[in-house]
Amino acid sequence: MPVSRLDAGIVQKGDFQLTSRWWINRGVSSLLVLVAALVVNFAIPRLMPGSPVDIFSGGVKLTREARQAIVERFGLDESVWEQFYKYVVNAVQGDFGVSFFYYPQPVIEVIMEALPWTLLILVTAMIFQVVIGYWLGAMAAWKAGSKTDAILQAVSLFVFSTPLFWVAMVLLYVFGYQLGWFPLGGAYTIGEIYESAWDQALDVIKHATLPVISLIIAQYATYQLILRNSMVAVLKEQYILTAEAKGLSKGRVKHRHAARNALLPMVTFLSLSFAISLGGSVFVETVFSYPGVGKLIFDSVMSRDYPMLQGCFFLFSLVVIAVNIFVDLIYRFLDPRIAY
Repeated sequence: MPVSRLDAGIVQKGDFQLTSRWWINRGVSSLLVLVAALVVNFAIPRLMPGSPVDIFSGGVKLTREARQAIVERFGLDESVWEQFYKYVVNAVQGDFGVSFFYYPQPVIEVIMEALPWTLLILVTAMIFQVVIGYWLGAMAAWKAGSKTDAILQAVSLFVFSTPLFWVAMVLLYVFGYQLGWFPLGGAYTIGEIYESAWDQALDVIKHATLPVISLIIAQYATYQLILRNSMVAVLKEQYILTAEAKGLSKGRVKHRHAARNALLPMVTFLSLSFAISLGGSVFVETVFSYPGVGKLIFDSVMSRDYPMLQGCFFLFSLVVIAVNIFVDLIYRFLDPRIAY
């Protein structure tokens, strides 16, 4: 039977297809990263001071027998290697055990309840970060050296150097406490009876607005600065002068010819930005008491909830790996000349 180009792992230039070798290499490298993440995720909680038994007991003084029973119940009396072996085997199966703090709820069940809230604010914030960073970066590059460019860069550098938790606290104080425009915390109004699904959606949006704005302010400036600097170099290329000489509109030259060819560095930062936003969600969700994975991690650190921390960190590792693969695919779409 004839062998197709796809079966043979051959890709023609311009085809949005990837070689089988790329998928194998990507799979192996992702697996190695995941193994390293498993080791780090297991080690970090156990390096923290304090005992989960004390947190689990709620500060009540326990007898030696009761304390030993809790230790045995959660397998804390086993050696580190035995705990690590069980952790890896169970993690591969998607079982991270029972939470210390949310006992007797399974870890994966608690995470799945919190994950949609985190994805809501992260994905929404990233869309606005990219759009705002793109438009402001393209504007600054097109007017490079002007007052507009200087103002945009100054504002971006100021925003870039501002701590995320400080931005979140200022927004909460001004728009939540002083003006009362937005709720002070939570993801929805507890006990509220909604007349329609639209009313419920508006309530959720209202609670998510300040956390999303905090994340947008924290990251949009980086996208703007990267695109601006990359596009300034592209605007000096010969094909830009040729496009202008052909009489193409300024908007077409700016966006179709200059900005698109300057996007690759910005896309490179996309995966790193998502990882930073995941870490930033811990601060944002804690400030706004938002019931996402970030708030879950903070509570788990305070309660020495090893299984919950391991489950959250493992989930973050999977998400970052998936986003990196997605960014590689975007690379291939933006520039078909890139061959994997």
